[in-house]
Amino acid sequence: MASYTFLMDVGNASLTDSEVSSMVKLSVTGSGFSLVGTMLSLCLICFLPVASDGMFILINMNVSLIGAQLALIGAENSFQSKLVCRTATAVIHYFFLTLQFCSLSYGLHLLSKLKSLAFMERCHKRVTALFICWVPAMVVVGLTAALRGDTYGTGSLCWLTAEKGTRWAFVGPTLAIQLVNLNVFGLIMTTRFAMDVKRNFGFRRVAKNQLLTAMSLIPVLGLMWSLGLATTFGISRTTQYVFVALCSTQGMCIFLGHVLTNSHVRRLLCIKIKPEEDNDEDASVTNEISNEVTYVSQLSEMREMPRGSLTNNEKEREVEKERSLSETDIQVSPKNLLNVPEGKCRQRTPRHSLK
Repeated sequence: MASYTFLMDVGNASLTDSEVSSMVKLSVTGSGFSLVGTMLSLCLICFLPVASDGMFILINMNVSLIGAQLALIGAENSFQSKLVCRTATAVIHYFFLTLQFCSLSYGLHLLSKLKSLAFMERCHKRVTALFICWVPAMVVVGLTAALRGDTYGTGSLCWLTAEKGTRWAFVGPTLAIQLVNLNVFGLIMTTRFAMDVKRNFGFRRVAKNQLLTAMSLIPVLGLMWSLGLATTFGISRTTQYVFVALCSTQGMCIFLGHVLTNSHVRRLLCIKIKPEEDNDEDASVTNEISNEVTYVSQLSEMREMPRGSLTNNEKEREVEKERSLSETDIQVSPKNLLNVPEGKCRQRTPRHSLK
């Protein structure tokens, strides 16, 4: 059975039998944890539910991840038959490419929070996200099957062969998507850092925000696949082990690093767990939630000019604007925020309540 190292290998890797066996076991074990994480993410998102474009893309990402890992594990029993092995190769190729394009879709979603993207605004965002997630991968797999169908699953593994550069049909799009997502990641991290410095946060607060933002972004942007370059060019065994460990547990990383740290999820989870509270406790919880903003919701504030380039009048208007916003945050009450009678948390949240 192919491990994650073989997905990014174009013929340059030279692993011993013991190393191959270790990476296969690591891939299978990590995939088990990943499947648990994806199931928990889907159950939590659908149970609450969270109605946002980002979570909609995340649902598609989890579905593609489940399909990819089940196909990778199931390919072990299908390499005896050439027809079944070729079918398994096409399925693995499609679902893993879909996973990459889901990461690209999420990266474009985050980028749209910073800058207006014309193609994201002309049509419905969710239709665009669905198209990016599922259609391009179908085109790549179809072209590969039509042009290099004779090399599908012809080796000892149910995967693309290294002959005639067939494996670049997966490695090429993956590296291109990684390049885009790395730029998005760098842009968000730098703008978040600039915003924290502008607010005069201390070093520990800035470092904490940078760490939490990175932990939240890396799994959904799939940046761990960049480590696959170590396999592509046959370098650093340690990096290859780290690559297999992170990619095989991507579903669990998404659940722990992104879903559980999302403010909408925590808000609705609070409502579900504690439907009734005293007035004082409810007010404190609601005010804490109203002041709690994740990195995505803060991106709209990152488009301001640098402090040094502002004139005195613009600085005064900026200070007044921040003061009015802070006063507005303080005046938010449980009744206004959650639209329920004072002193109680509603037990059911309509699907259209959070966008």
